[in-house]
Formats: sequence, structure tokens, C-alpha cells
Amino acid sequence: MGSDSFRIVTVPMGMKPKAGLLWFWLVLLFLTPLLPLSNFVGHPHWDVIRWIPFQDFSLSTDMFIDVIGNIVWFMLFGYLLHYRMNDNASPFRSIMTVVLIAAGVSLSLEFFQVFCHNRIPSMTDVTCNIIGACLGGCFSEQHHARLAAEPVRYLVIEDDGSKTLL
Repeated sequence: MGSDSFRIVTVPMGMKPKAGLLWFWLVLLFLTPLLPLSNFVGHPHWDVIRWIPFQDFSLSTDMFIDVIGNIVWFMLFGYLLHYRMNDNASPFRSIMTVVLIAAGVSLSLEFFQVFCHNRIPSMTDVTCNIIGACLGGCFSEQHHARLAAEPVRYLVIEDDGSKTLL
């Protein structure tokens, strides 16, 4: 594009993200790992917790799917959460806030699993979730920075039909 080129971008009102929809997705991302609730038994299973991340790591298909699934799941969480956060914060601070919130959510989910049959709480999951949230926050920050860096030029159309590029 030359120096005199410009771009007019319009987004229909129905396409603009709504705060309620984004919070719905964040809540859905938080609640889905708790299912099925029938696994909850009310007494702890402290002996099955895997305290050391990647201690039992093996190159199996199930482990690969579990690790990648946790990272991708929380990438979406981190991206959406960073998207909804305050734009005035520094990138490092906003990403660290996303990471801390994701760590709290992840630890809460794993703590819930301590009281469930057929669920094994693991620090591997917490680590993958934090990595995913950090990546999601970084992608959101890059996306936001790229959009903010693009120059915005305005085309003013007067009543008489004359056009002025600002």
C-alpha cells in the first residue's frame, strides 16, 4: 500500500464481541473439566496425587493427547482472559496476571479431583495448564499489539460530497 492508501473497516454490531459471551466461554472452560460430577465422592484420595510434574511421563498417545489437550484448553482460556483484561497494564503485568489466575483455576480443578473417583490429580496438568495460559496470553498480546500498531486514517465525507483523508 502506498502512503495515500487507506482502509475502511466496519464490523457489524452482531459481530462485535460481547462481554457476556466471552465470560460465558471463560466459565465453560472452567466448568467442563469438572464433569462428570458423579465422580465426586466427598472423601479425599491423597495417595493418588502425582506431585512431581512429568514424573510418570511416557511417550504414549494418551499422555500426548492429555498434555496437548491441557495446553490448548488453557491457551483459549488465557487468550480470552487477556482479551477481557485492562488494556492500560503493561504486557508483562497482564500476562503474569493471566498466568496467576490460570494457576489458581488449575489448582482448584486439581483439588476438586482429589475428592473424585476415576480422576488423578497431577502437577503435570497444572504445569501444562499454566504453559497454555501463558501462550494464550502472549498470542492475545501479540494480536492486540499488531492491531494497535496499524495506522488508522479517517475519511471524512462532507455534506457536499467532498472527501478529506485525515
